[in-house]
Amino acid sequence: MNGQAEVRAIQKALEPWVKGLIDSATRNCVRRKTVTVATAPNGATMGVKEPFDTTVMDVPYVSTMAGAQVGDTVTIEWLYGLSNAVVVG
Repeated sequence: MNGQAEVRAIQKALEPWVKGLIDSATRNCVRRKTVTVATAPNGATMGVKEPFDTTVMDVPYVSTMAGAQVGDTVTIEWLYGLSNAVVVG
């Protein structure tokens, strides 16, 4: 095995370990994403989708977003997994 192939093999072996460290270190970081309102707020959730995507996610929202209209650009925030996302602005 030449030196370059050996380095690639080491990188490949370490990749899952490094990914685990990154996931653990960023678990409590707030993530943000800009999305478009697809369905108006209904008292509990509003439908949002990423630009150029057809998949609509129903996401809870803060009360100040109750007046959002279809087509508005809003921001969602979540910790680690999208399952706890909230529209915040």
